[in-house]
Order: sequence, then structure tokens, then C-alpha cells
Amino acid sequence: MNNQSKISILLLTLIAVIFFFNSTAYSQPCDADIIDIKKIIRKSCEFFDGKVSTEGGYVWNYKKDLSRRWGELEAYPSMIWIQGNGTVAMGHLFIDIYRTFQDSFYLNLARKSAEALMKAQLECGGWNYLADFNGEESLIKWYETIGKCAWRLEEFNHYFGNATFDDNSTAGAAEYLLRYYLITHDETVKNSLDRAINFILKSQYSNGAWPQRYPIVDSTHYSAYYTFNDYVIWNNLKFLILCYASLNYTHLYDSIIRAMNFFILSQYKKPQAGWAQQYDFNMQPAAARTYEPAALDPQYTAHHIEMLIKFYEMTCDEKYLKIIPDALAWIETVKFNNDESNCRLPKFIDLKTNKPLFIHRTGTNSRNGKYYVDYDSNFTVIHYPCISTINLKRIKDLFHNAGCNQYECMKLLFPFEIKNKTGIDIYYLISNYLELGFEHAKRTRREMDYQINPNIIRDIISKIDTNYCWYTKHVFVSNEFIGLPSEVKDTNKVYSVSYVGDKYDTSPFQNNTEEEFISTAYFIRNIRTFLDYITKPGN
Repeated sequence: MNNQSKISILLLTLIAVIFFFNSTAYSQPCDADIIDIKKIIRKSCEFFDGKVSTEGGYVWNYKKDLSRRWGELEAYPSMIWIQGNGTVAMGHLFIDIYRTFQDSFYLNLARKSAEALMKAQLECGGWNYLADFNGEESLIKWYETIGKCAWRLEEFNHYFGNATFDDNSTAGAAEYLLRYYLITHDETVKNSLDRAINFILKSQYSNGAWPQRYPIVDSTHYSAYYTFNDYVIWNNLKFLILCYASLNYTHLYDSIIRAMNFFILSQYKKPQAGWAQQYDFNMQPAAARTYEPAALDPQYTAHHIEMLIKFYEMTCDEKYLKIIPDALAWIETVKFNNDESNCRLPKFIDLKTNKPLFIHRTGTNSRNGKYYVDYDSNFTVIHYPCISTINLKRIKDLFHNAGCNQYECMKLLFPFEIKNKTGIDIYYLISNYLELGFEHAKRTRREMDYQINPNIIRDIISKIDTNYCWYTKHVFVSNEFIGLPSEVKDTNKVYSVSYVGDKYDTSPFQNNTEEEFISTAYFIRNIRTFLDYITKPGN
């Protein structure tokens, strides 16, 4: 071996050693890093609690001076949002921080979120999308102005005064109270939780389905129909299973089984053996919002197949598997491509022709605008994608490998032992087990967007201001309410594909300026990245 070769080997060895020590240092957060991160988390949470929170509750986005704020729509300062990255999401984050540090400060913040949700709980036992702590008169005024002018968010155009299961509002709030109770055993929270459970049981139809809203105000309105849209039935079912096992509420079993059986009852006839987003009282696919036609939904069908596999695993009843081949066969007839790992599907399929349906709109605002459906794939609305993507290969593999679970929890089965475990441990086990593939993929994509490494941590730390607050751009905001829309029609085609119409439209749209905002989603992401860095070294 010549000298040049020896030198090359020595250099490569040196590089490898340097890389080894650097990667080891990077993968193991040092004590100083942890102390700094703990301080930042504490100060940032203090800022949100002291400056941003409304009685323990939150919306989604805020101007830096807090002069305006938004949930799904613009909110009054007296309002909190239940759905999305609002009060429930923030409460779960505070519990996650408490689990990591065992610091009662964060459990106290979680308690404030629980108290806000209990204050927002309606007399019936459920929740609306939002709550106004200034009272119903203020809320009605909001619906008659901001809500009424939100062109594409038709669910806010009228005030029903009841609770909603849409967007996991009621089940999500109830599940948060369940988690908080299992940690604290706070009987005040338990009373509110039991009210929510009783509400969900009372609102369930005899065939196992749930409406979108309850109590029923108008039986001819789509919100009274049997609703899969936004996973109403799945979310309620998951919540009842969590209560059944973690609270030992055996009386929930019949309701759980009826909900599982509704998936069989509602499957459409062959050869179109899929599912719709909602059904009328004759068990026929029904329309909902004006851009949600009476049609079959291949994406929901694929997700229902995965749910049916879970039902089989938990019951060993093969009836849940027997209807799956027909559903898979129908998906094959409507898919756009042959890449099963990245299978593209139409959002809606016509019941008569089995052809894809596409959504369009014309007009400028909630007063003169309208949606329509046809077979033309050009100039479709962007706020409601007409094409979805699923991992069909994964679903087929799950079906072919389906098998019964072995550990019995009362009358349901799970792939883990539950005996001698605490209620909160059971909650975590079942929550993880019931996470479906599309839910896991969505969470994983969020995590991959911010892969954990020291450079990311340093970047997050560098962007915090003197108040220990992060600011971000391009959040969703809206036009200010300036009065009810005029009747003047504008034929400008841009509104046909945009998130928002003219100046009267209060629907949300992405702010594309350089203005910075306070965002709960950004805050949650940064804090979770810190927690993952501390608790999962090497990731």
C-alpha cells in the first residue's frame, strides 16, 4: 500500500470518527438544551394563557395586536372555537406537556381548557362549533352577520341553537374531558362528561346512525339525516369505545354494536357497493350543502373498509368482512390510475351513471352565488377538492391479513391486555389502536414537515420573540363584515375557483402578504417538536 493510499484511509477514518461523534451529540439533547427548551415552553405557554386565551379557550389565528381573531370564521373576542386547532387541541397539548415534565403548571392550563369547554357545553349535553361567553344574543348577532355572509361555509349561514357532531366538535370535546378526567378524577368534569355521553346515546337513531346536529330542529334539513360526513359516526363510535373500556361503562356496548352494524345497513346496492356521505330516512344517498350532491364517495368507501376490518377484529363477526370485496370491486371501476399506493379517486360518483361528478360555482357571494354539479372536470372549486387520494394497496393488505384479536375487554376484543391497567393507560392504548391509516398518514405528514434535529430546534428557538411568542405568515383570515351582500352580480370568473368571493364574503382565505400572525397551529407544532426532541432522542 503506497503512502497516498494510507493517507486516504486515515482521512476517511477521521471523517467517520468526526461524523460519529457529531451525530451522537446531535441525537442526544444535552442537559443545557433541555433546560433552555423547558424555559421556552413555560414562557410561551404563559404568554398564550395570559395574553391570548379567552377564559381558558382559544380560536385559531390572531393578529399580533389581538385586534382581530379567527376560528374557521372571524370570531368576537368573547368567543372560543371547539373544533380544529382551538380549545380542544390546545388542551390536549397542555396534557402532553404535563405528561413529559410532570409539572402541575401545565395540568392547570389543561384544567382551564376543560373549564372553558364545560362552560361552552350546551344544555342538551353537546357542543356547537364555537361558543360565545357574552351569551346567546351575541352569538345570534354573529350568525346574522359574519356567519350569514360566509358563502362557502353554509353550515354557518343559519343559527340552529343545537349541538353538532360535524368536524368532531361534540365527540372531540367530550373525549378531551374523558382524558382530563382519567388523569385528575375531577368529579366536576365527570358530571360534564356523563352529560356528553348521555347526549350521544340519546341522539343516536335506532338503526345505529347519528344526525349531523341534535336536537333535531328540521327533519327535512340534511343535518337531521344519517351522517357519515366528516366522520360523524366514526368519531362518536371511537369515543363510546374509549368510555366503554376506560370507564368500564358496559351499558355502551349495544350502542357501539348498532353503530358498527349501520355500516352494513347503509352500503349501496351492487355493483355500486360503496357509501355516501349522508342518507335520508329512506336510506337513500342524500345531498347536504349545495356542493355536496346525493352521490357515492369512493374515499369514504375506502376508509369504511378499514373501519369494517376494525369491527371484525373487535367482534370476530365475519359479517363485517363479507361486504368488503364488493366495495373494493366498485372502487376499481371508478379509480383514475393504477398506482395502488397513491390511488386517485373522484370525490363524488353519480348514482345513475357511475361517472365522476365535479363541483363548480358562479356568482360572487352568499346572496347571489350558487353551486352546481356536472361531469366537467374544468374550473372546479378549490375549497372542496373533487379528487382524493388513498393508499388502496394498504387497505387491500389489511383486508387479506385480517384476523381476530385475542385479549377480551368485556365483550370487545383488542390486540393488547387491558386487565390491571389504569383507565388512562387503557385510553392511550385504545386511542392508538383505533387510529386509522388515513389519520396516521395525516399526522405523519405533519411530523415529517418538521423533522426533528438540532438545526430545526435552533431554528425554532431563533424565531421566538421577547414575549416568547412565535409569529407566522400566510394563515387563513377573512374580509371584515361590512354589511349584507348587495344584489349586484359580478361575472368575474376568478370567484368560481377561489376560496373567497367579493368584499362581502366572510369566508376564510389564505393571507398571502408578509403580515405575521399568532397561530395556535404553529404554536402546537413548535411545542410538539420540542417535546419529541426531548423524549425521542435519535429521531
